[in-house]
Amino acid sequence: MKKIALPIVLLFLIPTTNAQDAYEDALTAASYAYSHSKKAHGANNVFHTQEYADKAITAFIKVEDLSDKCDCKPANETAYQARVDMESSLEQDTYERSRYYAKRAKELGAKLLEQLTSCQANGASYSNTEEASIEEDNALAEATQEVANKQKELEAKRRQLEIEQQKLEQRIAEQNKIKAEFEAKRAAELEKQSLIKSKAEQALQKLENALQELSVVLNEESKFEAQSDYVRSENELKNESLDDTKNFYVNRAKELTQTAMQQFATYNMAEN
Repeated sequence: MKKIALPIVLLFLIPTTNAQDAYEDALTAASYAYSHSKKAHGANNVFHTQEYADKAITAFIKVEDLSDKCDCKPANETAYQARVDMESSLEQDTYERSRYYAKRAKELGAKLLEQLTSCQANGASYSNTEEASIEEDNALAEATQEVANKQKELEAKRRQLEIEQQKLEQRIAEQNKIKAEFEAKRAAELEKQSLIKSKAEQALQKLENALQELSVVLNEESKFEAQSDYVRSENELKNESLDDTKNFYVNRAKELTQTAMQQFATYNMAEN
């Protein structure tokens, strides 16, 4: 009975061992993919970037196949996207654009290592696992640190954006305050302009009537030429300042008196 039981137990252990080997192979390939992606991103010219990108593509393809066998769907999808980015890097004709896609693939490579490790930890049913290789450990630690640095960088950018947003809100508040003060000042000025308009037009009307009456007294056959160009609408005041309004009525008064002086001068000439 014992002789039969041992082979049966071994049969159950074989799938577990195979799955573990597949995870180890996938992690090894992923570490190579991440390493080549990092070198592609860090290269100082488009030729070296694409040289390492080509190596990374091969590694990502292997990870796709192995992660599919391990049934680690998140890693499979990430490996596919990383491979597509690396292929895009090869298709670029400028260093900047080629490096841009290499950077995206590198970031996905770090994510890929975490996903494979997670799948391995959650899906393994064996109790004694082999220790991961030094290269895999270093790659995973490096990827984890890079993710942490990225998070710190994003947090710093977020804080900077908050500061800039606060400054912008302060500037907007100051501008709104200045605008409100200007509108209040302008409203008060328009009120004064309207009062001046009303009183000035009444005064000019009285002056014109008095001059007309005086003209008839001095010469019954003569009639004073009336002027009405000093009567305006309220809307016209909006396009001028308080001083402009005053100057307008001052000039109308001057014109009215000059017209009267010219007309009365003809009366003196007739008497002579």
